[in-house]
Amino acid sequence: MSISAKTGFHVGALLIATAVLGSGCVTDLDESDTESGKPDSDGKIVDGKADAWNSTNNPSRFRVEFDYELANLPMSGAAEVTPWPDTYWPTYKDSTNQRWQGTDVMSPLEKYDAAFNGWEPGEGFMELRPFNPGNCTAEWDKEYYDRLGPAASYMSKNKGNAKARDGVDSDDDGEIDECGDNDGVESWWGLCHAWVPASILEKEPQHSVTHNGVTFEVGDIKGLLQTVYDRSSAMMLGGRCNEKEVERDEHGRITADHCRDTNAGAFHVVVTNMMGIHKRSFAEDRTYDYQVWNQPFRSYEVLSQEEIDAKTAMAAMGQPDAEQYAYNEDATRFAKVRTRVKYITEPHQTSTEPLVPKVENNNAYTGSDTYEYILEMTAEGEIIGGEWIGYSQTTHPDFLWLPTQARGGNPNVDIDMVRELLELSTMDDPPPVSQIATFENTTVLDIPDNDDQGITSTITVDDDITIGSLKVAVEIDHSYIGDLQVVLEKDGIKVPLHEQTGAGADDLHETFEVTEHANLSARGTWTLSISDHANRDVGKLKSWSLLVSNTPAATPTEHAAADLPISIPDNDDEGIISILNVTEAGNVDTAKVKLALTHTYVGDLTITLTHGGGSQVLHSREGGSSNNLNKTFTTTAFEGGPLAGDWTLTVTDEAGQDVGALDSWSLLATTQ
Repeated sequence: MSISAKTGFHVGALLIATAVLGSGCVTDLDESDTESGKPDSDGKIVDGKADAWNSTNNPSRFRVEFDYELANLPMSGAAEVTPWPDTYWPTYKDSTNQRWQGTDVMSPLEKYDAAFNGWEPGEGFMELRPFNPGNCTAEWDKEYYDRLGPAASYMSKNKGNAKARDGVDSDDDGEIDECGDNDGVESWWGLCHAWVPASILEKEPQHSVTHNGVTFEVGDIKGLLQTVYDRSSAMMLGGRCNEKEVERDEHGRITADHCRDTNAGAFHVVVTNMMGIHKRSFAEDRTYDYQVWNQPFRSYEVLSQEEIDAKTAMAAMGQPDAEQYAYNEDATRFAKVRTRVKYITEPHQTSTEPLVPKVENNNAYTGSDTYEYILEMTAEGEIIGGEWIGYSQTTHPDFLWLPTQARGGNPNVDIDMVRELLELSTMDDPPPVSQIATFENTTVLDIPDNDDQGITSTITVDDDITIGSLKVAVEIDHSYIGDLQVVLEKDGIKVPLHEQTGAGADDLHETFEVTEHANLSARGTWTLSISDHANRDVGKLKSWSLLVSNTPAATPTEHAAADLPISIPDNDDEGIISILNVTEAGNVDTAKVKLALTHTYVGDLTITLTHGGGSQVLHSREGGSSNNLNKTFTTTAFEGGPLAGDWTLTVTDEAGQDVGALDSWSLLATTQ
């Protein structure tokens, strides 16, 4: 069998993050599209927006089960869980290091440092004056920034207003730290790209929580949630237009493919399916030009929907003399649609109280947009594309995205501690916050290319802590993570963390749960081994850390599939399915799939888990000629959704000659 070690396949996931410094609401979209083997060199979307949707605009990128037939799509719908409003923590106000309750009350990150990072402000610290962006000529104390704790200092330097006060001409306009534009720190920069996924995926805090003598208000917890969502994984539809001046033809239609987005037909399919059928929120960039304003959707209503002929469709696009439809040769039916969507807006300031009740009871913090467009359909009424018309040619979403999980951002803020604060803020009588210790190695090491020996990095723990739960966070920059194996070892116990999965995706910035050391002492030397098993791509280990808690992780319930084993047909795209019905109530907190499979060439196989309209690829033709697969996969696509229902595992063999069988699989889940 002749299959490359780096077999090409389509990857629809992406990573949303801020640019290197102060780009806040601007999102860098790190997306791999490896249909031809490798991502493009800069990782950016290059095929733009076509008339009928192309791969970039195909609704299937959301990896949610969609109905494309117009007659089946609801005329209205809403998210079952309302995203919560919050400020976007503007960069020019120093992001989540802003003292939002006044200069005499610490910022969210100052509080976090005091409660969790062992930082002590010291005498006179609260008398020091931070930079005042509202009056940048006022005196401020550099010592304030020199004395900040690790989390606050990192955010201020990397995501805050350091450019406005660093004594450097940061925007190359001949002026240093000028007040008019904060030396290039634009007022719309902030954490809206982090607020949106946090508000969709996390509960809204309900009341203040006190830990180690530090009181975290509702707004502080929201700020910390946005800090840990500064990088987030998501599924994206459309791409970003960076043009400040967008060119149009004589009919008002955008000429540049990369700015003619999001495809109107794809927009209608996603909106009506996500909120009308699945009752789920998702996100948009409302502005189609270079500015990025991310908002979470709340609801939609189709105000009018009329089937029309091709000539009428062309007239609606400013071409009344056209006899044939010019933009999608496969379209034979057309509909003119007017739809209103509602989205959550940002208050100017965060709050000490929850805001969702005001949204649901008073329609507060809610904006709306109305769009007009033509739907392009097949003879059977299936939507295959669309065109914006009228005013919607200049006011439509740039891209749509569905967040799936947090990926961190500030290395000095632990997501588990933030989530524990969040959980306690929703309880009437909360227990004390558990203790957690962090041990880190920040030595940067080059990973040799195609070298089985690889590199090792160690962390020595002197504290005799009995491990209740253990997480390992790794920060690896690499241009093809499918080359890598990452193994954790202590006292002879080896735990594989990453085994040449992910194919051509860039960088491995992950936190892994490790259960093999539970109830053992953390004291001793921990070794992280990283090896590269294919040529051409290189990278570095930037840092890694151990997060040790004395509180045991929740014990998952195992749900095992029946009617196994099942033979896997050779070279058959349909493959096999195994359905596991779960009756346990509650929403998913964590979910893993334990799988045993025999096969003579696991690089032939693709394994996908589907549940509740969502799906996640567990194994995508990795492993080359290795035999058999006995592995536990961690899933994130189903967090927060209901546990009960059918969980479907699909296994396909996509090359000839080798055969095998699915022997067993089970779902290990904890509920919120």
